[in-house]
Amino acid sequence: MARALVVLLFAAPLFAQEITGDQLWAALLQGNKQYVAGTLRYEQLAEERAKLKNSELPPIAVLACSDSRVPPELVFNQTLGAMHVVRSAGNVADELGIASLELSLNAGTKLLVVLAHENCSAVGHSLGTGEPATPAQQALAKRIRSSFAGIGYEAANIRKAVEANARASAAQLLANSKAIRDAVAANGLKIMPAYYDLTTGAVTKID
Repeated sequence: MARALVVLLFAAPLFAQEITGDQLWAALLQGNKQYVAGTLRYEQLAEERAKLKNSELPPIAVLACSDSRVPPELVFNQTLGAMHVVRSAGNVADELGIASLELSLNAGTKLLVVLAHENCSAVGHSLGTGEPATPAQQALAKRIRSSFAGIGYEAANIRKAVEANARASAAQLLANSKAIRDAVAANGLKIMPAYYDLTTGAVTKID
């Protein structure tokens, strides 16, 4: 199973390995294929809870949307200890979200996925020209709209807007976090914007 593959990749002493972000991304895509096929099985959770009771060193971090239909652990068929996940509407990270991602970083963290999804409501609402109802939602829309350069505010542009917002979120993580920039420069951390299809369940890289 793909989740076993990720476990295998860091089963040996983590800091002694040369795991790459590309290897971890390939493992996640393999797990996603199993999720698409509906063949997930979780049979060793009790053992994994015991093994991870006192420490964790996740090799993957994920910034995902809070949409209930897109749970990263299921989408990628991963289990305990594999991924540190931060979720917010529109897969954007404010100062607290960035702090959460920074706290997950270790010398073995080689992949940070920004996981966007089809028909994201936060992005869709931001495509509208009206102002959201609350100050907090207005701040979210302003952040998301900052990624819409060259994209018209029409519902038909939702796919382009979702992808642009994911790329912007990845860029903003780098711009606003020295810890993340250092992890990229010193430890080879790879940042990967990705897109989840609600119909098929498949995840693809956003170029």
